[in-house]
Amino acid sequence: MMNRFLIVICLTVLCVFASAQTTSTNRTIATQQIRDLKNGALVVRLKTNDKSIEAYRRSGRNELADKLMEENRIQNQKLMDAFIGFYDFSKVYFIYAKSTNALLKNETGIFLNDKMEVDTSIKLTEKYFFLAEYGSITANLLTDEYHYKSVNHTEPSGTSASTNVIFISDTSLAQLREPFPFYQQTYLGNYNKAVDNLNRNLHKAFLRLDNSVQEERRKLKQQLKQLK
Repeated sequence: MMNRFLIVICLTVLCVFASAQTTSTNRTIATQQIRDLKNGALVVRLKTNDKSIEAYRRSGRNELADKLMEENRIQNQKLMDAFIGFYDFSKVYFIYAKSTNALLKNETGIFLNDKMEVDTSIKLTEKYFFLAEYGSITANLLTDEYHYKSVNHTEPSGTSASTNVIFISDTSLAQLREPFPFYQQTYLGNYNKAVDNLNRNLHKAFLRLDNSVQEERRKLKQQLKQLK
């Protein structure tokens, strides 16, 4: 009986230790990512729904195609204006989502000016960058709805956890993980508020995560000194 009790205690301790280790690892990864973003850039992907528009035109429904194009233009301009006006955590760039392959291949001539026009004078000079866009996230992993060739996208692994959000993903198009504040919900198309909240959360997380890691390193150094 005692042996079983000891086994249960040991397993519990191991589970707690593993959980703490995972949490610590996630925090370390998030800290490095948020440092990379702070010193790097955020590339905002603007969606164009080209396939749907082309399908409408092929079927002779040009009015619907024109309407969808105008709706996309308005939404993209709102999203761009929100980042220009309310985001200052890092440098920010804008591309059309269909240029993702070119971005990952370090090609130029794909970045947009504040009028959503391609401006060949705009070049990504930062070493690290992350991607941001408006859409939905799943409980586990984000999937790239465009499924570009040569892009390492993930397949759906869970149901949608939240829709109508602005989220951040890495260059493999996988959503980031907590404690990185990787997404912010939007309400009634209020991109300004969402981007402002996202920006604030990034600033707060940068200070909190960085201080947390520094404190862990300080404690570890003290423990090592005590062992000598």
